[in-house]
This record gives sequence, structure tokens and C-alpha cells, in this order.
Amino acid sequence: MSVEQSQEKKCPNCERVYGADLEYCPFDGGVLSSPSASGAMPAPSGYSVGQTVADKYTILSTPKVGQHCCVYKARDVHANRVVAFKVLHAEHKNDKNINTRFQNEGYLLSSLTHPHIISIHDFGITKEGTQFMALKWVEGMSLGDLMKQDRKVDPKRVSVAFAQVCDALSAVHQLMKIHGSLTPNHILLTPAGSADIVTLIDFSRSQSLGIKQEAPPDLNFSEMARGLLYASPESMMGEPLDDRSDIYSLGCILYEALSGIAPFEGPNGLDIRQKHLTKKPTAPSAVTPGVRINQYVDQVILKALEKSPDKRHQTIEKFARDFKGAMAS
Repeated sequence: MSVEQSQEKKCPNCERVYGADLEYCPFDGGVLSSPSASGAMPAPSGYSVGQTVADKYTILSTPKVGQHCCVYKARDVHANRVVAFKVLHAEHKNDKNINTRFQNEGYLLSSLTHPHIISIHDFGITKEGTQFMALKWVEGMSLGDLMKQDRKVDPKRVSVAFAQVCDALSAVHQLMKIHGSLTPNHILLTPAGSADIVTLIDFSRSQSLGIKQEAPPDLNFSEMARGLLYASPESMMGEPLDDRSDIYSLGCILYEALSGIAPFEGPNGLDIRQKHLTKKPTAPSAVTPGVRINQYVDQVILKALEKSPDKRHQTIEKFARDFKGAMAS
């Protein structure tokens, strides 16, 4: 193994490999570890398979590990159902900002009943003093997993999923909230006949429209912020966000799902951030040979990726209508 290889880090969730200077995967927020390290990185929450937490959730699998939380497959022994058990890392139990965001996510999900938004069964505090929530367990794979598997996704499949994501975001925006951190891994796909049923997940960065960010990203970007490939320019500048930030992120996801390449890629967080802020994106039809994307689809996606929110689609409903019309052209 070369020195360069020994310094690489790997995401346990998506298995992407990055340089030694990063701590978290920019694609899905997974905690990076060295592939050469002996043994697996322990989950920061420390729960093992078979353990019962909060008196009723029996852990069924090892977790997906994120920057602030772990998500386990678990069984609610009282209700006799499988749930996604999401719990803060123990190291964050006294962090006021992180705990507030986690609590706000629980409140938001409790106020939403929508077929394409993850439903919440319960939330509270474990005996160890960390916040948790029990969410509906959704079978299937994330759009991120599908993009990793197929690279480019069938346009018809993308179109059906996109309409459902827009419908979910419309419900969120009507509550004067935004998702705030859309990535392909936050879009779950459950096969249903010839199509997919979409479930939008992870509202941990959700906030009210137009409010100055309580915890803007570290602007030095020595460590990549979660979801940087899909983050809006205004989110990286610490500016107030509204629904047009979600539109930008969804435009990035749509671009990559259809072309196989993210609109702005680079060797590090600073490079990607600079491209989001200053570089004009190439039309998705031009970045991958052999991909058939018509000029109207190009125009709709490029409008969603405008640097200025005022030049984008002004509502998620308008974005959905324009994309549907472009796909039919």
C-alpha cells in the first residue's frame, strides 16, 4: 500500500474514498475512517445488536453513522413493528444547538402527515441522556444508492420520483419551512410495480424560511460540510435561506441523476464551494456522451442552478411544472 493510499479515508455508508484531511463524507455525511485501520469504527452511540434502548426499542442491525446521529433498524417491542431508531451521538448530548435542531426535526415531522415524507412514531430521551426518535422503517434504497449502482438513472424513473419529491417539499414549504440539506441519500425509493414510491427523510437542517442560519457552515471548509455537492450558494455563505435553496439542491440532484455527474465536483471542499459560488454549470446534456437530454430539460435544470435565488424558479410547484413540461417536449 502506498503512502497516499494509507492516508485515504472511506465512508462506511456509500464506500466513497477521500483524502486524509476530511472527517465526514460530503455525499451522505458518514463519518470517514481509514480502510487500513484494524476493525470497524464503533458507533458513537455505542448500542449493539440485541440491546434494548429506551425500554422498548431492540436494536436489530449495526447503524448507519452520520456526523451527529446514528440510525439503527430496531423493533418497537410494545407496538410490535420495525422502526428506524435515530439517536444523537453521546458526545453531542450537551450541545445545545445540535439538540435544538434534533428536537425541531421531531416537532416538524410530528406536524406533517404526507405520503412522501417520513412519518414519526415517537421521540424522547434515552436513559443515557441522548435524544432519539423512532421513525417509520422504509424498505428500498436511496436515490444515492441507485446513482452509485447505475450512475445515470432512467429519465422516466427520475421524472416520477422528482414529482413526488416536489410534492413533499411543497407541503414543507407551505409550513414556512425548508428541508435545508437535500442530498440523494435523503430520497428513499420503494419499488411499487413499474414505479417508485418516494419518501423524503432527514429534516435535521430544516429551518424557517428567511431566518438567518443559526449554525452556518464553517467557511474555511477544511472539512467538507455534509451535502456540499448539493448545497446552495447562499447556504455556504451563511445567508438567510428560503424555499429557493431547496430548489437549487434539488436541481443539483436532478442534474446528477440524469447525467451521472454532479454539476460541481472537485478534489476538496474549498474547490467545490468556489465552483458553486462562481462557476456557470455546463448543460447536463453536454457533460456525458450518449446521454439524451433535450434542450428544454437543460434549460429547466440550469434555471434551478442560478447563483441568485431571484433568477431561479420561485416556487417548488413552478419547478415541478416546468420540468414535467420539458420532459414531455
